[in-house]
Amino acid sequence: MSAKTPPKCPPEGDHLLLAKIKQAIGPAYLAHGVTPEGHLCVMVQADKIREVASAVKSMGFDHVLSLSAIDYMAEKKFVVTYIFASYLSPELKGQLLHVRAEIPRDNPKIASIADIFPSADYEERECHEMFGIWFEGNPHMGKRFLLDPDCCIDEKTGKPLYPLRKDFKVPDWGLMG
Repeated sequence: MSAKTPPKCPPEGDHLLLAKIKQAIGPAYLAHGVTPEGHLCVMVQADKIREVASAVKSMGFDHVLSLSAIDYMAEKKFVVTYIFASYLSPELKGQLLHVRAEIPRDNPKIASIADIFPSADYEERECHEMFGIWFEGNPHMGKRFLLDPDCCIDEKTGKPLYPLRKDFKVPDWGLMG
């Protein structure tokens, strides 16, 4: 049985925020979809993520609820996923906006948005430790805070290993009987 590759964006559909989002992010927009829960998801150009984050903030989204990545190992790509929400805007309460951007797996870098949304700082650092994605401009990149400093280091090369990548092999530490 082979695992089905998740879609990079859910199926297209109408959403009340779509026209405003398209206007706000302009040429950074690539595609959109609507999640089964009814949340808008937009694919954007990775090199425009800071402009997109600023536009989303000016619309009234006030924090990054979640930030993670999906490893498309066969395609040699990651899809970085940001979920924006708002506590303060009555119009946006209850709305979650998923913003996704593709980056190459062999050189996984994307600009940090932690100075625009301080709530992204922790999430970017976690994503780096788990996937090896470098968020350029985040002053805390490379400082481990989740994993033990001795954990997930390749014994042969001394380079870090990233436990949420699909090619990560769980070490045999002799813990299982």
